Parts: sequence; structure tokens; C-alpha cells
Amino acid sequence: MLKLTLGRKVTTISQYKDIANTLKARIQNGDYVTGEHLPSQKELAEEFGTSRVTIQKALDELSNANLILRRQGSGTTVAPNSQSTLDILSSQYEGTTKLFAGRGKVSTQVLHFEIRLPNAHEQKRLSISDSTPVYDILRLRNVDDKPYELDHSIMPLSVIRNLTEKIAAGSIYTFIETQLGLKIGSSIRKITADIPSEDDQKYLQCHHNEPILQVSQTVHLADGRPFEYSQTRHRYDKGGVIVINNFLSSNGLEA
Repeated sequence: MLKLTLGRKVTTISQYKDIANTLKARIQNGDYVTGEHLPSQKELAEEFGTSRVTIQKALDELSNANLILRRQGSGTTVAPNSQSTLDILSSQYEGTTKLFAGRGKVSTQVLHFEIRLPNAHEQKRLSISDSTPVYDILRLRNVDDKPYELDHSIMPLSVIRNLTEKIAAGSIYTFIETQLGLKIGSSIRKITADIPSEDDQKYLQCHHNEPILQVSQTVHLADGRPFEYSQTRHRYDKGGVIVINNFLSSNGLEA
């Protein structure tokens, strides 16, 4: 097994992952609750008998999984969506199935699936011509058998090939990454409030006077190509979107 020598401490490559898994279990078991500060990096290093650099790598794992929030000068806290809430971070764009992995059962009902030509707005968002066909997909996503979001996605066939209604009934993002071998990169999001449409009332089981949270986004592959323009609508009481500004020191360690 490959080892790294860090000062007087010798650390295996897997050690920081073991520490990350231990801290993850504590969060999910409620030993550390939402909003609570984790022990400092110094305290964790002493507990696990390792270096702060190894602890930093373990915390990177938890941060990448959106389990913790890190702010310069105020330490590390448990993220709002790390246990059972339906809140999402504004930086999350990996898809609903991956977002709730280990935290809830996601099921999908495909309400509409067709291939058509894009309108002018979709052409602009996806940087495609009017002759480039797109998938038009409307899906109801349920979490633990309760309606969570109504997702309307537009994807160009020139980028996403061989997508079927059967695949859309599962995880499209998993298909893109594992079957097409494409890496998902960044997203640009706009978050607004809206009055519920007839579809919202029907599928999200909300009343006509209850507000809807709409997230419009364009998602890009790692190579910069836009592959999805979507509008996702949530009931107001099914969580919110959290925006976080991280101010870390240049070496990534706590100040």
C-alpha cells in the first residue's frame, strides 16, 4: 500500500478515507447534528493520531459530499442537508438520484418524452441551431414515495445520444457518466418563486395559493459543452436552496 511521509507521521492513502467514513457515520447517526461545529482539525488529528493534512483531506471528502460547511474563522459545521432534510446547496447539480443516495429512495415517473426541434430560447441556452433536435422530457421525481420535484429537461441529441424513455425513468446523469463516458462539469442557475401551474397542483399535490420554488439551470460538461437546459419546480415546504460563500485560507486549512 502506498504511504506518504508527513513530518514524523506516516499516512496511508486510505487513512483519510477511513477518517472521512467515520465522521460521515457520526453525522448520519446524529452524533453531530445540523449546524453543529465539528471538532477542530487539531482535535481531530489528536483523536485519530494523524496530521492536520490528513484531516484536511478527510474533510475535503465530506465537503465534496455536501455533508459539511467550512468557513474561514468560524470552523466546520454540519450541512443542513446532511441528514434528513430536503434542502439543497446552490452548488449541487449532480442529479436527484445521486443527491439523495443513502438518504432516501428516489423514484421517477416519466410524464412526457419526445424528440423535437428547439425553440429560440432553448437554442440560446444550449448554443445549438434551430435544426438540432432535442429531447423534451417531463418527469415527476419522488423521494420516499412522496412528490419532491417536477423536472422539465431539454437536451440536444448532438451531445446526449441514445437516450430513451426507459433510461429517463432512472438516472439520466448516471447514464451520461457511465454509459456515454462524459464528465459533468458546471451549472448556471436562476432561482425564482412562482405561482403553481395545473401540473404543479396535480403532480406535486399543492394548492393553487401555495408558492412554488423554480430552479432554472443550464448544465455543462467538463469540456464546456452545454447538455441540459431544465426547469425544476418544488413545493415551498419541501426544502430550499442554500447559498454558501466559502472563504478559506490559501492552503485550504482553517485560519
